[in-house]
Amino acid sequence: MKYIIFDLDGTLIDSMPVWKNVGKDYLSQYGFEITQEIDDRIKRQTLPETALCFKELFHIPQTVDEIVTEIIAMVAEQYANVVPLKPFVKEYLEKEKQNGTKMCILTASEPNYILAAMERLSILPYFDFIATCTEMGLSKKDPQVFIETMQRLGGTMQNTMVFEDALYAIRSAKKGGFYVVAVAEKTRPADFEEIQQLADNYIYSYEELL
Repeated sequence: MKYIIFDLDGTLIDSMPVWKNVGKDYLSQYGFEITQEIDDRIKRQTLPETALCFKELFHIPQTVDEIVTEIIAMVAEQYANVVPLKPFVKEYLEKEKQNGTKMCILTASEPNYILAAMERLSILPYFDFIATCTEMGLSKKDPQVFIETMQRLGGTMQNTMVFEDALYAIRSAKKGGFYVVAVAEKTRPADFEEIQQLADNYIYSYEELL
């Protein structure tokens, strides 16, 4: 494979613990408690979808965009100062760069907080570009987002891999016809079996690929 599309959160950086409790922390500001049902629901949603969910269920007065902004503010400091790389990520990126592989990021997150983490962790130079679902107007629930990213990177279905950790995105990439490497993510144990069945390769650590 000469082209790789990487997810960021939970795939390259260990940021999912930051997001795990952010919904609960956000709602607690308004005196609400999150139920297990809602928690399970938002784990499979994008940030704008979660904001809309909170607005509709709890009648929060802010707009969806304002809710998104408030949630981002809660996690931005963690990205800038705390969130680490997953083990052996940099070694793997360096190996692929030396092999001439072209790489990019496709993320449902936003530049205004992820860039701080990527700069601090010194991984920005490995990627040709960062594509966001927002700028593309597509969700990772739609295989087209992977196809358009592949085309921008210059790859084909035959020579492009997708690295992901989330079940919904893995389903979508497989539906689009991609070879998918699933990266273990401890915050999603319920999805383990289905992810293993769907993915072409399942890794617990990037060390396995060195």
